[in-house]
Amino acid sequence: MVKVSVIVPVYNVEKYLFKCLDSLVNQTLKDIEIIVINDGSTDNSKDIINGFSKKYPGLIKSINTKNNGIGPARNSGIKKATGKYITFVDSDDYLDINTLEKLYNHIEKEQSDVVVYDWIEVSDNYDIINKVNIDYFSNTTLKNNKILLFNINPSPWNKLYKRNLFDDIKFPNSKIKYEDLMTIIKVLEKAKSISKLNDNLYYYLIRDNGETKTVDKRVFDIIDVLSDINKYFKDNKIFDSYLEELTYLNIKNIMFQVIKQRYSKDKNMSNKFLNDAYLFLDNNFPNWKNNKYYKEEKLSKRIIKNNRILLNMYLLLYRIFGGKDERKIN
Repeated sequence: MVKVSVIVPVYNVEKYLFKCLDSLVNQTLKDIEIIVINDGSTDNSKDIINGFSKKYPGLIKSINTKNNGIGPARNSGIKKATGKYITFVDSDDYLDINTLEKLYNHIEKEQSDVVVYDWIEVSDNYDIINKVNIDYFSNTTLKNNKILLFNINPSPWNKLYKRNLFDDIKFPNSKIKYEDLMTIIKVLEKAKSISKLNDNLYYYLIRDNGETKTVDKRVFDIIDVLSDINKYFKDNKIFDSYLEELTYLNIKNIMFQVIKQRYSKDKNMSNKFLNDAYLFLDNNFPNWKNNKYYKEEKLSKRIIKNNRILLNMYLLLYRIFGGKDERKIN
């Protein structure tokens, strides 16, 4: 058993993959394995992986699959992992060379199931855009600190986990979008202890052609993902105890996609999504507009989100005049 298994799903990232893998093979923590899953790439990603595998045969474990999607790719990596702990790195991102050593030392000291840490957003040219810091919290559980349900980003990366957390929780075996949210929320709820390391150790690439402004029919997946999460809490008879936090988790994720419709070129699809999104909130959380966490948002933002006429005007004006700040309303 190694100390840490690093799982890297890969699909058509030849431009960024070398930097990612180079940051992993040079980690100061040496007792690790790097599991790289080539998810049916059609560019030169496979050749890059093969090159690293030949150079670091005891360190790199490669898996080749057809293009099944990032969820099944991560599941393949988890199945092959032998580490006491596992972490995930997206193949266009990279780590500080001390990342795994610091995470391992921290999680061992704290005896936690999950450690969460901060990250740095970088551009296509690897210039620093922003440092993102999650509010510090002492060793805790989701039950004892329920706001972590929506305060911790639900991405698999920027976390180190005990491997056994994934024994009965898997990523969806489909190409559903927002699969991270569906999975990591359940892992955090299952964890017996969650700790925070205040250090920006993960470099998250903001691609010029990335997901930030991509809007397509997969946006409807967010409703299925949130429905699955709500069902999980109901099935485990903890829905009512998390009602306020779950309500806001649903509001936060629905509204992010609602406002993101500013980028949509398909107005009919956007209108249908808006109708489905508000219907989803109204049916599942009839009192959602009075949620205590939602009411902490700026009144001006809530007025737009709560009023479909004002929202449609905002979306129309944005499409006409454009804008720069993704987070103006969200």
